Amino acid sequence: MLFTIGVETPQDENTAFGMVVPALCNDEYSCFSAADSEGEIIPQVTDAIHTMLELMIDEEFDILSIKDKGFRFYKTLEDYDYCDTWLLIDIDLTAYFGNKKRLNITLPQYLIDRIDSKVTHSDIYRDRSHFLAVASQKELGNRI
Repeated sequence: MLFTIGVETPQDENTAFGMVVPALCNDEYSCFSAADSEGEIIPQVTDAIHTMLELMIDEEFDILSIKDKGFRFYKTLEDYDYCDTWLLIDIDLTAYFGNKKRLNITLPQYLIDRIDSKVTHSDIYRDRSHFLAVASQKELGNRI
């Protein structure tokens, strides 16, 4: 799932970059992080997102209901006026969907070939199973 990240650039060398993940902020939760350098932004905010998702799962929050509205929406909100830069980060949520189960399915060879070609020529899909999981979630109305 793509998450929009708001970044507040520090005004001096003694201040950290501030980050917020608006899609994970609501009446019950808030997802913030900080980084001392630009190179630490992605690892720090990724860790914050995974920590928040784990907390949400532990508290039985339906993470499939999370919707990211995009930076064009968030930058219009007064709550995020301090964010001067917006980033997108792709987080794989499949690990939070429970235990994996092996299935035996039958597909036409031409479809298998097209799937395998798509997986081979894409940085998005790890393997055929990941492709089918993403496609299933999209068809069911839930984005991974």
